[in-house]
Amino acid sequence: MDFRITAEEQSVLFLIVEHLEGGNAPTVHELSRDADRNVAAEVASLRAKGWILARLVEGRETVIALSPLAVQALSNLRYGGRSGE
Repeated sequence: MDFRITAEEQSVLFLIVEHLEGGNAPTVHELSRDADRNVAAEVASLRAKGWILARLVEGRETVIALSPLAVQALSNLRYGGRSGE
């Protein structure tokens, strides 16, 4: 897993978490709508880096889960690893 992500990827990752915590497996279209921009590149990058698990559901790329390491990394990022907050 590549732990280095851009600010844009981090923003999309937090959108994904919001959806998953709400019980929704978001499509790239839904994430793009929520971000007010196309986030397909960030989703593809997060998948390639091992942060998210995605698959085609009814012909749409859908994020179905965070990887186990991403769950731990996000916990650290949200609650312990962010400076200046």
